[in-house]
Amino acid sequence: MILPQTLDEISGLTFSPEGALWVIEDESSIIYELQWPDNKILRKSKFAKNMDVEDVIWTGKALFALKSNGDVYAIHKVFGKETSSTDYDFPFKGKRDFESLGVFDQNHLILYCKECELDDDKNVASAFLFNTSTGNYSKLEDFKLTEKDLRKLLPVENDFKLTIKPAAIALHPIQNKFYVLSSVGKWLLIMDRQGKQEGLYRLDPRQFKQAEGIAFSPNGDLYISNEARDGNSNILKFSYRP
Repeated sequence: MILPQTLDEISGLTFSPEGALWVIEDESSIIYELQWPDNKILRKSKFAKNMDVEDVIWTGKALFALKSNGDVYAIHKVFGKETSSTDYDFPFKGKRDFESLGVFDQNHLILYCKECELDDDKNVASAFLFNTSTGNYSKLEDFKLTEKDLRKLLPVENDFKLTIKPAAIALHPIQNKFYVLSSVGKWLLIMDRQGKQEGLYRLDPRQFKQAEGIAFSPNGDLYISNEARDGNSNILKFSYRP
């Protein structure tokens, strides 16, 4: 599905309660509702001033967006006459860059830091929890991604450069597994609910030019969004086969 030029910088996607695609475009703080499988924008809703927004997630109860500095926004009355949002400041100090936000459990979201001063090693990605009830953040040590751990999932003879900069995360509704996507390095990681890493797969750079968003439909179909990058932005669908 090729997207309109308005969405060249698509940075995240999620499914609405009615099963429509909600996507977010970097820098505009606007939620767009798309009609699948064509590229028609059905409606849009601005929830805050323009900023660097990297992801969006519908939890089943509420809608949240992620700013690149780690702040989480709770979005109220999306597509209503008085759409607004509440900003929850990321509490940890230091330079940071976040791109991924996903459902962790009924009361928490998981965030991965693409690049943080908190991490001693540049090729490490720390994970954090956001409590949707209290607005509090906490570290999630068992889900930290390191090159050493991820390389164990690859064949011994595979020596390609493994860059740890996660761009998106989603929970598979049927497998009950986390899928972590990285545009930098072109890989897809699968983990269980306890953070055990089960598989690492390389992505074809011809198909995934700049994969920045990931979501699952209720029936398990996988959707990955690509920013334009010298072409057209798109959303790719991969049907679930048990």
